[in-house]
Amino acid sequence: MTNETTSNSTTSEQPTVLFFSSAFCDPCATARRTLDEVARLVPAVTYAELDVARESDRAEQAGITSTPTIAIISAEGEEVFRAQGAPTLNQMLVALAKAV
Repeated sequence: MTNETTSNSTTSEQPTVLFFSSAFCDPCATARRTLDEVARLVPAVTYAELDVARESDRAEQAGITSTPTIAIISAEGEEVFRAQGAPTLNQMLVALAKAV
């Protein structure tokens, strides 16, 4: 998964996976491994990891209260999935299928 920051507009032609993480978060490492596997299986999706300390305004705007939090935004800009904690590979793949 590339570690990139998306603009404030998440509308694109494909779903976007936003991974809100923090530096000292053990469950974030588990979530990162899962997202790496998802990115390998579904490369056409945009992935972005956002550190809540560096992206505090964005995290607050998104209503992030704990890390890891993963949100999937549809191509139309609607949040279609949110998981606090580390979701399973299966949960992520099902959520992405619903986002397209």
